Amino acid sequence: TWLTASAHIITAVIGSGVLSLAWAIAQMGWVAGPAVLFAFSFITYFTSTLLADCYRSPDPVHGKRNYTYSEVVRANLGTKS
Repeated sequence: TWLTASAHIITAVIGSGVLSLAWAIAQMGWVAGPAVLFAFSFITYFTSTLLADCYRSPDPVHGKRNYTYSEVVRANLGTKS
């Protein structure tokens, strides 16, 4: 079925990603591996914080909700001139 096929695709993508992450960290060693992992976790945290701040803009409590990236760009940068 469509649901089973989707589950297999997601499992295949996540499985290979998880296995390649462990291999990449092992190839970099004990110093560079955790350092790169920490750097990527900081980048992920930073970008998710930016997205959360842009969900309602310009006011974080009463601002208009932005459901797409295009709406976020328009709310923060304005329309094209």
